[in-house]
Formats: sequence, C-alpha cells, structure tokens
Amino acid sequence: MKKIIDKISAHLRQRMHDQVIAAAPWYVGDPCYIIPDDQWDDFCDTIHKNDFIEWHGQEIEILSCGGDGTWGFTGLRSANGKTSFGVDAGIFCVINLNALPSHKAEINDGILFETKPDLYVEDDIVYLNGLHDDHHMTCDNWRCGLTIGPQEYLSCGNGCCEGCDWCGVGWECEEE
Repeated sequence: MKKIIDKISAHLRQRMHDQVIAAAPWYVGDPCYIIPDDQWDDFCDTIHKNDFIEWHGQEIEILSCGGDGTWGFTGLRSANGKTSFGVDAGIFCVINLNALPSHKAEINDGILFETKPDLYVEDDIVYLNGLHDDHHMTCDNWRCGLTIGPQEYLSCGNGCCEGCDWCGVGWECEEE
C-alpha cells in the first residue's frame, strides 16, 4: 500500500510541477540548479561572464556579482512565491524553461515568473523587475536618493544613528 501511495504522490508532484512551469516558465537564478548534470559541462563551455550565450535556441545573458551567495528582493512578486535566489556557480541568468529540451526536475532555488523578468547588474547592485537587491538600500534623502551598499551606509558606532555616507542624512547623533 505504501508503494502505491508513494507512486501516486510522486505522480501528483510531477503534474503540479509541470503545471507551474507551463504557467510560469521564466526562471531567474543560478543555471546550475536547472541545467541537467549531463549538459552542465557543455553549458559551461559556452559561458563568458557578463556576456550573452546561445543555448538551445535562446539568447541568455550570463550575469555575475562577486561570486556565490543569495540575492533577495523585498516586495518582489513571483509566480512561485519566492523572493530570493541562490548562486552556487558564481553566475545567474534568466532562462525560459519551456525552450529547454530538458531541465532538472526540482526547481528549489530560483524564482519563477509568468513573463520575462528584467534582470541586470549595475555598479555591483543586482536589479530584478525594478527592485534592487536587499544587500543595498535607497537613501531616505529625496535629494540624494542613491542606492547604496553596506559600505556606504555607515553607523556612528554607538547605535544611536546611521546614515548615508554620500549626503550625510541620518547623522544626527544624540548623546545617550
């Protein structure tokens, strides 16, 4: 009986997975999580970082932002409810899963979209559909408004204030 239940469960999971991919075929994340292992070496042979490659009839832009890690996007709306993607091979991209002859069965570490998302890197900041990654923030000063990283958003050290290193907003320290 357990074998029958396991077989039915696996079949239902696969059908649900196929339906999600059919409805939301655009994958954002590290291609190592979706390119089948037997095709990975061929895929890697075509890669030139921050360049476009041709893979099974689709043009793919290969992006990088300093290696491995996780990039999250607060407020992001995706088809699979994910708001972050992990990077293990040091690269990430947008791939139309329906254009691939095959892909890994489980897509656990990537974001799926119904329409092609806008993904790019500018000044070491990853942008996805107009949102900068959670490693950065936008300065509160409407005149400044820069997207700044942790090295540009400084704290006074006593925990009372922090602010933008470019314009100084937020540096109104109060004595304890």
